[in-house]
Amino acid sequence: MNINEHLLYQSIIKYHNAYGCILNAFRRALDDYDGTVPDVAGHKCGSKFAAELIAAVFELLAPEDVEEYINLGRKEKLARSLMHFLNSEKYNATKIRSMLEEFSRIPAGRIHLSTTMTLDIRVNLISHFISNHLEYIGIAKNYINMRDVTAIISRSVSVPGTTGTIGGKAAGMLLANRILRPSLDLVAAEEFKDYITETDSWYVRSSIINEFIADNQLEECHSLKYLEGDEFEREYDALFDRFMQGRFSSRTLNQFKQILNDAEGCPLILRSSSFLEDSINCSFTGKYDSFFISNRGTEKERITEFTKAIKKVYMSLYGASVIQYRKDRSLLDYNEKMSVLVQKVVGQEYGKYFFPAIGIVGFSHNPYCWNRKIKPEDGMLRMVMGLGTRAVDRVGDDYPRIISLSAPQLRPEGSDREKIRYSQKYVDVLNLESHEVETIHFVDLANYMLEQHCNFPFREFISVNQNGVLAPPMLIPDRFEYDSCALTFEGLLNRPGFTSLMKRIFSKVGTVYDIPVDMEFAYDNGQLYVLQCRSLCSGGDGAGDSIDIPDIADADCLFKTTGCVRSASLNNIEYAIYVDSEHYHALPALEKRFDVARLVGMINRKLADRRFIIMGPGRWGTNNPELGLSVKYADINNSLVLAEIGLGTNGETPELSYGTHFFQDLVEADIIPLPLFPEQADNYLNLSLLGSAANCLPQEIVIPAEFEKVIKLIDFAQVSGGRLLQLRLDSHSKRGIAFLAQRVTAPIACSILK
Repeated sequence: MNINEHLLYQSIIKYHNAYGCILNAFRRALDDYDGTVPDVAGHKCGSKFAAELIAAVFELLAPEDVEEYINLGRKEKLARSLMHFLNSEKYNATKIRSMLEEFSRIPAGRIHLSTTMTLDIRVNLISHFISNHLEYIGIAKNYINMRDVTAIISRSVSVPGTTGTIGGKAAGMLLANRILRPSLDLVAAEEFKDYITETDSWYVRSSIINEFIADNQLEECHSLKYLEGDEFEREYDALFDRFMQGRFSSRTLNQFKQILNDAEGCPLILRSSSFLEDSINCSFTGKYDSFFISNRGTEKERITEFTKAIKKVYMSLYGASVIQYRKDRSLLDYNEKMSVLVQKVVGQEYGKYFFPAIGIVGFSHNPYCWNRKIKPEDGMLRMVMGLGTRAVDRVGDDYPRIISLSAPQLRPEGSDREKIRYSQKYVDVLNLESHEVETIHFVDLANYMLEQHCNFPFREFISVNQNGVLAPPMLIPDRFEYDSCALTFEGLLNRPGFTSLMKRIFSKVGTVYDIPVDMEFAYDNGQLYVLQCRSLCSGGDGAGDSIDIPDIADADCLFKTTGCVRSASLNNIEYAIYVDSEHYHALPALEKRFDVARLVGMINRKLADRRFIIMGPGRWGTNNPELGLSVKYADINNSLVLAEIGLGTNGETPELSYGTHFFQDLVEADIIPLPLFPEQADNYLNLSLLGSAANCLPQEIVIPAEFEKVIKLIDFAQVSGGRLLQLRLDSHSKRGIAFLAQRVTAPIACSILK
């Protein structure tokens, strides 16, 4: 016996508890050499059969291969023990964690356990520690392995001895990364390994909020979802104050401090990850809150910042929009729980600011095919400079760059003037001095970085008007000027590698999910970070259906449009909630405009069992009431259509809201978003009918006198002699019409019929 064989034999003896499994691994290894090798499972060391088998292995296999099979036997022994404990009625989370840690200390090697051995283990581990949604498990079991689960457990904060999953958002992020970068299949991982990086993550499991609620006597929060109106608002406010005053246990605080120390001063984002969040057909898009923290200052300042943020995430579990969303899906009685995903913020430090180069929201299916060159299956992106908050929400007088991956350079804006007008103006960044998210004009930010001599790829993002042409600058100027530059991302998009990479990512993940997906990314220093992945609810988009648009006289129409993005036929619409643009913008104070949004919500709730549409000026769901109505999901959830009226646009192209959380609310609720631009050619809005129609608000909804000309409820049967509103939308021609006609009783020959 040479020195190599001696060392290998010592390894076999060292792992004597796995001896039988190691010998069986040897036997399977020699099957190709000698089919007569006996089955020695259960024989003791020193037996004739075992000695012959070991001798044959040493003779026929290279030392490194022998070591592979020794480790394979060790893994098999632990896997069998894991299966026993996972399927035992006396589930021992501490023992399972210990066994997983032991398993992960064994080198992964080239030879892995068979799926027959591991699949049940994966399913059990995923359901106990990641997600118990069957649709998710059905996909994840093929991509998430025991080592992945061990890594999650090692970076988890939980009450000792408890189980509990990491929640939907964390689960979706993890699965997408494993699909794109599998931890064991090195060949499959090769495709994206040079382009995709994972940011460090930690998982605060749901047992922490359970302990926090019990320790601080906050159990009333569980019944908050059953309250309504003023009683809900009163109890929510009181509960919020008590949550913020609550204390975590010293053990939990020590675990939080460990996260802060492990992050090494990098800013963090605390993201909601409830059990229901990001599940198939029930994404809770934008319902829960996430918060950035700077992770700077003394230990006391940092832990205070951390605990304040995590309490706010917990309280978002009980928000009004969340509860309404659950009511609409018959989920109110579900015992929803909240975990929290803690991640390093992707990005770099530029003087006093920290942010990633780009934040991205992407869809694998593009619902906005405004040009025949655009293929829905290629997907689309909403791209912003800085933190991705401006990519997912409708914020202020600002616009992300919308990119159709079929034709990245194709833009709905025609002139350079429009490109500048409808481009991102403001950037969300984390101010490391104030410890707050700050919004700053991109020109001011760019000039600040120039003054600080920061290394930033300006040419990839900023275009400058040079001799009447808007294009990436040949040379970086000493200063950027407000009216002569725009965030276009042309420098990046001119490189085909970026958009082809995004298409490949959507194709890979979408194929595995077998449904369209909605993903969020950060892009920085040439690397892409997958931050979120969920199924994309596309509603009844009717992309393949062609709808006949009848020729109706203007007098019998409510509107005509050329901005349809889905096909639909909606019959017998009874009412319209209408907000008058002129009187809305004439309100003397912004607070009054917030009041209008709340009145819309009151009427929406009153009409819960009726067929109605909502119409009004500007961008609905925005946080800036100067640009439109600041409604929430609960204010519009019962309507069939939300028609955003663009008056005074001078023929310019409006913002495209596709990809925002608000847009996804509409899609999931099967509410049709419809832009109306009556000043554009071939578009029409019957302002005479809207203006002259009587206000049919029910008596129990009292409108203050100052709002009587701002908002009204129109009864179509009353204003048209018994006729109702019929709607026809065709995504192929982009044409749509809403007209008054007698009640439709016979079915219409199309697949999208309401």
